[in-house]
Amino acid sequence: MAGDPFFNDSAPVGRRCTIGAVVTVGFLADAGCGSAGDRVSGRDGGTGTVAWSSRESNVLLVEADDDWRPTPYIGTPGGVQGVVRGTTEAPVGASVCRTGPTTGWHCGTIQAKNQTIRTPDGYVYNATRTNVCAEPGDQGGAFYSGGHLQGLTLGGSGDCSTGGTTFFLPINPILSRYALTPVTG
Repeated sequence: MAGDPFFNDSAPVGRRCTIGAVVTVGFLADAGCGSAGDRVSGRDGGTGTVAWSSRESNVLLVEADDDWRPTPYIGTPGGVQGVVRGTTEAPVGASVCRTGPTTGWHCGTIQAKNQTIRTPDGYVYNATRTNVCAEPGDQGGAFYSGGHLQGLTLGGSGDCSTGGTTFFLPINPILSRYALTPVTG
């Protein structure tokens, strides 16, 4: 489910990452979480393989093995599961929340769209800026608004003690570019 951690078993230290968006063949996550061919596993014991990783798009696709069934759920506070109903884009000013294994569930507001940000790997275009906090390890986690998946956490500034600015990569252009279908309920 979106927001759950997964582990890259092919990495020297078994890197922990976040399931960002669940699609019919598996899930999307941050591109830094692996390379094509890497084996991954979830905390529920499910396994899969990184099909591709694109630094340009800042995303990778894990194809789930038969023992790992994609679900339309997202982890919300108190262990409750929210249901992803679709991917309708929320407007500037809308309330938005994100989940990640480092800091959990945090909410705020969409502040601006079509932002260009600089990352260690170069520039990212078409990002959405929020006042939701995030910390290292939350990258790739899901942004969610009104039952609809919004995008994948890129990063930002500040922390969850003092607040901050966090950007996300909108999900619909990614789904369209790679011909992927989200799992909804």
